[in-house]
Amino acid sequence: MFNCKESIDSLLPFLEGEMSPEDEEHLRQHLNGCPPCVEFVNTYRATSGLCRKALVKSMPPEVAGRLRAYLRSKLETK
Repeated sequence: MFNCKESIDSLLPFLEGEMSPEDEEHLRQHLNGCPPCVEFVNTYRATSGLCRKALVKSMPPEVAGRLRAYLRSKLETK
């Protein structure tokens, strides 16, 4: 069975279906007994979905211009 760190480290292969059946079983056993890790997995899944949705939207030109100006000002001060 995986510990919490091993479970978190193995999330990407798990979610992409690239994990060995044995490791997947170890992860599932851990998740069955660890509510904090289950919550982390749910948040991880939701975050990737939100990022996909955000990439579909385009930033209004005025916001993009202000963001560029702000970032340039921060780069120039360093």
